[in-house]
Amino acid sequence: MYSTEKERIGIFGGTFDPVHMGHLLMAEAAYTQAGLSRVLFMPAHIQPFKQDAETSSDDDRIRMLKMAIRENPGFGITTIETDKGGVSYTIDSLRELRGQYDGAGICFLIGTDMFLMIDKWKDAEALLSEFDFAVGVRPGYRHDEALAKAEALRESYGTRIDLIDNPPIELSSTEIRRRVTGGESIRYRVPESVRRFLLVREKVGEKRLEHTKRVIDLAVDMAVRFGEDREKTELAALLHDYSKDPSGGVANDIGHGGMAAEAVRCDFGVEDEDVLNAIRYHTTGRAGMSRLERIIFLADTVEPGRTYDSIARLRETCLDDLAGGTLSVLVELKEYLLRKGLTVSDDTEEAIASLKGN
Repeated sequence: MYSTEKERIGIFGGTFDPVHMGHLLMAEAAYTQAGLSRVLFMPAHIQPFKQDAETSSDDDRIRMLKMAIRENPGFGITTIETDKGGVSYTIDSLRELRGQYDGAGICFLIGTDMFLMIDKWKDAEALLSEFDFAVGVRPGYRHDEALAKAEALRESYGTRIDLIDNPPIELSSTEIRRRVTGGESIRYRVPESVRRFLLVREKVGEKRLEHTKRVIDLAVDMAVRFGEDREKTELAALLHDYSKDPSGGVANDIGHGGMAAEAVRCDFGVEDEDVLNAIRYHTTGRAGMSRLERIIFLADTVEPGRTYDSIARLRETCLDDLAGGTLSVLVELKEYLLRKGLTVSDDTEEAIASLKGN
């Protein structure tokens, strides 16, 4: 019989580029079948067996993981490997995590293929002697090999190895990336939140995505400050520039909000009018803006990547006073357009008049 620890934590390592339903199903199976108190996803900075592979940024992969597991209280993330950088070796990471979670048992989640080559891992004997394993196996796929390997390792090292019935689903992150690039559907292969992120990234490009991520972070911070729904805020912030033309141009700079709202409704089935209006009016504002509309409008204007002269003052105002910040930004927007000899939209004029009480 295996000893029972006070807490048993599953560690699921991988690139997760992107995390997909196969990862989540395996984690859930291990969580329920191996008696785990929680599962921590551990994204690698560079995996030893994939040192030449190009991967998405650590930030993108961690964001997608957070989106994917948000609603599961039994799942979490450890950034121990991305924080350190360089090549990640499982034995080093698990030893460090064991120190962080003193008294807890550490169980490493692993698929059949990687388990069958565990002897080639760094310090494999120590890894097998010091930690437990939960191995995802599927009927008909190398099942007998995994069973024989597990028996041999148990006998040699006394290792606790749980063979987990993993749902027979064929998914790979490589295939999902290929489908995104090729314009093919990835619906139901990844969580919807991850699908939206991947499609936005593909459409707007890396530079615009960096702006979008800064808007998301600031908007979510403002949502917490001012009592707005965090999930709706993150959704509107992610999609606000969905129809932004990378070639620029004043007409697109001012008008892309309306185009984005319609594209978002069509491509993602978003029907929440508050979210759509936050996207639609994020470049102009309007009279009677909701709290969410104001947050997206301001976060887009004063996100940390903006460098115009009055940015520090405006950002401080926006984080302190939502109504005052909205009026200040609208006035600045109007003055900017007039200096450029451009037309100020009726929505902007009406928003200023409304906030001034005219």
